[in-house]
Amino acid sequence: MLTREETWEKLLGNNVIQGVMPSGSWNLSGTNLSGLDISGANLNEADIRWAKLDKANLMNAGLVGAYLNQSDLSGINLKGANMVGAVFVAASLTGADLSNANISNGELGRANLSRANLDQANLSGAYLIETDCSNASLQRAILYRAVLGGANLSGANCSESDLSETDFNVANLSKANLTKANLFRADLNAVSLKGADLSEANLSEANLRDTDLGGVRLKGANLQGANLNGAKKLTVAQLSEVKTLFAAQLSPRLMKQIEKEYPNLLTLPTADCSNF
Repeated sequence: MLTREETWEKLLGNNVIQGVMPSGSWNLSGTNLSGLDISGANLNEADIRWAKLDKANLMNAGLVGAYLNQSDLSGINLKGANMVGAVFVAASLTGADLSNANISNGELGRANLSRANLDQANLSGAYLIETDCSNASLQRAILYRAVLGGANLSGANCSESDLSETDFNVANLSKANLTKANLFRADLNAVSLKGADLSEANLSEANLRDTDLGGVRLKGANLQGANLNGAKKLTVAQLSEVKTLFAAQLSPRLMKQIEKEYPNLLTLPTADCSNF
């Protein structure tokens, strides 16, 4: 990563700023950085609100604690960037590349991340309330204890991601790919999972109360200790394909059918699979 002095010189050379580098945090709000190559820039704690950074290259840049509220970052390259605690509230990141980036504890509420690449990104503890992540790619991403209440992840690819203890309350995950995802103790209360693929996912101790499971693929999924009370459009045929239902909570009707037709699913698995 560039030093602050090198970053300032690069911005001067692109006629983005003028004058002597300030000693404290930088105010770059409203600036036009569209299409600029400032990879590796040190913009930690900078104020970059309402700025234009569409299609800019900030690969491996430092944006720790930076403010990018309501900025246009569509198509930006932030691959490998360090953005711990950065604020992207209501920012546009459509089609952005944030793969391998660290956005842990970041604030991305109401941001637009549709079609963004977040593969292997670290979003643990991040706030993505009402964020649009539709058709985004989050393969092998880390969202441990992230908050995605009311977020739109329809059509998103979250395969093999760590979504443990994540809050998805009333989010939209319809047609999402969640194969082999870790959803241990995730809160999926009143979430729409219609048409989603949860094959081989770990849903042990997850809260699926009042969740729409219509057409959801559950083949090989671990539902040990999961709460499925009030789950909508859930069928015995779907449950027959899961790995285990040991200690799971089901409606009396479904439990009676499972006890009769698939009692083996209610017994403790030979090998504990609660955290596979």
